[in-house]
Amino acid sequence: MVDIGEKIKRRRLELNLTLEQLSEKTGLSKSFLSQIERDLAQPSVTSLKRIAHELAISVVYFFADNDINGNLWGYARYFESIAKGSSNYSKDIKVVRASRRKGITLPGCDVVYEILTPDLNRQLEVMYMRISEGETSGEPMVDAPGEKFGFVLNGTLEFSVGDEVYTLESGDSIVHPADVPHTWRGLKGKPIEVLWVQTPPSF
Repeated sequence: MVDIGEKIKRRRLELNLTLEQLSEKTGLSKSFLSQIERDLAQPSVTSLKRIAHELAISVVYFFADNDINGNLWGYARYFESIAKGSSNYSKDIKVVRASRRKGITLPGCDVVYEILTPDLNRQLEVMYMRISEGETSGEPMVDAPGEKFGFVLNGTLEFSVGDEVYTLESGDSIVHPADVPHTWRGLKGKPIEVLWVQTPPSF
């Protein structure tokens, strides 16, 4: 397992941020962040996304073998383009073979993400998620303004957007504003499989 805590601490120090400052920016407690950095606590995907956002990196950084200045599966170019305010429209054609998907397994839980788009250097992100019954996303996620689409391939998923709660069965789909707080919970299925499409990319 990649040492996520060490990478968070390294990036935080690169930006000259104290734990107190990162706590204020993410809304996560200083003690919890300290435990994450020392590998005494495992962050949820929501917490990781909050931390990554405030550290101006992608969640992928925590799982990639290279550093922030490396390729990061094409993700580094995306964040550079966002900083410059440039368009991210890609005109290339790429095939992602099933055996070559880039996968992410969150520590401390049975949640697997596979990135189906070849990189993040484009205007949408497509991900496959596989979870077990009872797994949850943790605290509500709030992504960058845009649209998010989910399609349940197998099993039953409980999905909350704002104050609304939906039970999605196999074959059901949902679309919602990405910047509205949302969560998911696996209800039934071995495994539960979901396809996520989001624009702009946020992972």
